[in-house]
Amino acid sequence: MLVYRFAVATAVATYLLILIGGLVHGTGSSLACPDWPTCYGTMMPKMEGGVLVEHSHRLAAGTVVVLTLVLATLLTRSREPALRRLRPFGWLAVALVFVQALLGGITVLLRLPTPISTAHTATSLLCFLTVLYIAVRARPEVARRAAVAAPPVVARFALVAAVGVYFQMVLGALVRHSGAALACTDVPLCRGSLWPDAHPTVLVQALHRLNAVAVGLLVLASAIVTLRRASRPALRALAVVAPILVGIQIWLGLRSVTTFLDLATVESHLAVATALLAVLALTVLGARPEAQPSFPRPSWFRDLIELAKPRITGLVVITFVGGLWLAPGRIAHWRALMTLIGTTLLVAASNTLNMYLERDIDPLMERTRERPLPRASLSPETALAFGVAMACVAVPLVFLGSNLLTGILGLFALGSYVAIYTPLKRHSAIALFVGAVPGALPPLMGWTAVTGRLDAAGLALFAVLFLWQIPHFLAIAIYRAADYARAGFKVLPLTISARATRATIVIFSAGLVLATILLEPLRVAGVPYLVCAAVLGAGFIAWAIAGFRRAAAGAWARSLFFYSIVYLTLLFVALVIDRTFA
Repeated sequence: MLVYRFAVATAVATYLLILIGGLVHGTGSSLACPDWPTCYGTMMPKMEGGVLVEHSHRLAAGTVVVLTLVLATLLTRSREPALRRLRPFGWLAVALVFVQALLGGITVLLRLPTPISTAHTATSLLCFLTVLYIAVRARPEVARRAAVAAPPVVARFALVAAVGVYFQMVLGALVRHSGAALACTDVPLCRGSLWPDAHPTVLVQALHRLNAVAVGLLVLASAIVTLRRASRPALRALAVVAPILVGIQIWLGLRSVTTFLDLATVESHLAVATALLAVLALTVLGARPEAQPSFPRPSWFRDLIELAKPRITGLVVITFVGGLWLAPGRIAHWRALMTLIGTTLLVAASNTLNMYLERDIDPLMERTRERPLPRASLSPETALAFGVAMACVAVPLVFLGSNLLTGILGLFALGSYVAIYTPLKRHSAIALFVGAVPGALPPLMGWTAVTGRLDAAGLALFAVLFLWQIPHFLAIAIYRAADYARAGFKVLPLTISARATRATIVIFSAGLVLATILLEPLRVAGVPYLVCAAVLGAGFIAWAIAGFRRAAAGAWARSLFFYSIVYLTLLFVALVIDRTFA
């Protein structure tokens, strides 16, 4: 009981520390003490004006550090098994609170750099969530036994909403620390439109507003699921509170602009957002009261990387870089880097969420049964949170680094791959052609990131990737047909004859070669590339036609699959070299 009460007190203190931190920025007191960790060379300066606010924040932070250290010590010394399992989380909280303090000091010494200030807020929220987790899991055994678990869907919807709220708060911190809070003084639009043609600082504010609507819908969906599926009164109460907090939060956000950052309104905006994050976290934990605390093993990080399918992600990103490099015009290096990172994370998020949705099927297939979820080295909730978190980081990076068109293409690629292609694979062989669309969008995204428009040349790059995927994946489906049959996937070789499948490969291979040749008259590349494309294409078509031989079977399909990878790599290398030395 002592540890539980102390954990609750520490969580409350951490919540208050976050609010005091908001007060420091809201009152303009961030640099009232120009040095750190002292304030004008002393630990107890004259407490007046901005110094009162800033140094009170430092004293509150020191109190939270002490409380967190004591909490970790209590967990370490406890002999109760349930509490002993929480020891690593206690020391994780200690690490986070020290990192938070260090980032706060760097913020002062470097005179409020936006990335560090934003990271300071993000770390403080992680620390709060960690202590809150300890408080919930440290409840007395009688209370834990009395709790009734809810269906897994309740926790998973709440988890997605919680991740969305967390990153919306980080985006809000970026708005605050980048000076974008009053970049748009009209509401609900931003300078007269949803996405104005303006400086990135303005777009940060516009994105924060649009993202608030998306996150609000996530919270509403989570609340509906909880009310329909959970029976515990506490969970149902949380489900009622969450949408109310969202409504209040949106109103406070709009009022912050119309009142030109009234201090009470801005502080309430932060307080309600943090409370909403806590409500969703409590819903996740309350829906799974029986879950035993399990701290990640060293292999956990390797498993997370495996979820992202790094080899596939790398190949797709190469095609994005190709589109970026080939596009006429120029793009600032920082924009190109942001868009590249965002696209990489979008692809990784798509792959991760695909693995999450297919976790029941992967154990049935030889080539997927050793993935992290089938071998239970990661929980489904971890994969879900990781995928959603990457998407939450990726989308702002793509929108802010490139332009509205590229951002929409990225969103469509993520949504269509996860929400349409992945479930469709179980019902229709047409899923191959549907899935080829998001797979072909990265080079077009690279092109539009520079040009800002759709044109014939960019669409030709899209066509190359779209047409390439058909023979590439049909080759996999042929030599892995037994695997797909066990899993119940509807792939073309299992729904039409072998001869018709091979004919489809030849037809799309010929279309692929034609699309690659069209890049020369469209002035995407020159004659040296055209020669390489013709030679590589002739080999591709010849390899595809070889499938009509009677002896052609799994070995031919496997060799075609590997050749298709070599073909695409060499094709893009030829494009880049041709463009470089043209």
